Amino acid sequence: MCENYKCPRCGSINTVWRGYRYNQSGKRRLRKCNDCGRKFTPDDGFLRMRKPKEAIVEAVSLYIDGLSLSKVQKHLWQHHGIKISRWAILKWVRKYSDLLQEFTSNLEPEIKGNIHADEVIVKVKGKKNWNWGAIDNKTKYKFSGPLTKSRMKNGAIRLFKAIKKHAKNEPGKIITDKLEHYKIAYNKAFYRRRKPKPKLVHGVPIACKKYGLEHNNNPIERDNERIKQRYKTMRGFKNNSSAEDTLKLMDIFHNFINPHMGLDGKTPAEVAGVDLQLERNKFLALIIFFRI
Repeated sequence: MCENYKCPRCGSINTVWRGYRYNQSGKRRLRKCNDCGRKFTPDDGFLRMRKPKEAIVEAVSLYIDGLSLSKVQKHLWQHHGIKISRWAILKWVRKYSDLLQEFTSNLEPEIKGNIHADEVIVKVKGKKNWNWGAIDNKTKYKFSGPLTKSRMKNGAIRLFKAIKKHAKNEPGKIITDKLEHYKIAYNKAFYRRRKPKPKLVHGVPIACKKYGLEHNNNPIERDNERIKQRYKTMRGFKNNSSAEDTLKLMDIFHNFINPHMGLDGKTPAEVAGVDLQLERNKFLALIIFFRI
């Protein structure tokens, strides 16, 4: 039985479907506890949300795909007759970014290729910040790193430790540019490994095959362009919390929601062995899957 069907008052799982409640989001089924008699609404990820869940996921998806908060606001009114503030839409983005980060961080994608790491500049309150990330060149699965206020070594260290913690296996090679912080991070994250460590290929330029070199850093550079394309329409972030939540949710969409042309229409998560069997509306299904 679903864990969320436990009675919130007494903790009993002896519950049954019994009746409905109604609010702005529509009709919601109720469960009744046979032990204490309390009726409650199971939490499917949209508990106490006043708007329909289909409209919420549509609004968040449109924002992540590139629409501004104002355009999302107009879309909801014109197509669904829903009046909502821009601030409320941003709160939806932050809410589901936090919820899904908690869920997806416990999954273990399989690394099937080389890991390419890099950092990209984004502006928060008009000041430069660095968003750290890494991608598997075979599965296209993105490992999200931190957002730091300076180009400091702690960002690379936290990125490499996240790869080691969350991946099912370690990569054969880690490919980076010439930033010295990657060498420091590599030694911090992997120096105690007894089994063969990933090989660090350091100092690789973006376009290097014409010079006869084996590797380039194009996979992560292409992913950086994905971030820049969305970021340019926003003209910067207003605060660090919004920046981190938006960037993390963009990576979740990349890994679990959006199919990749280079993967025969599959998502990076599916190719990396994390196939959650999500339905057509993958974002809605992912939220509900998290609550089950």
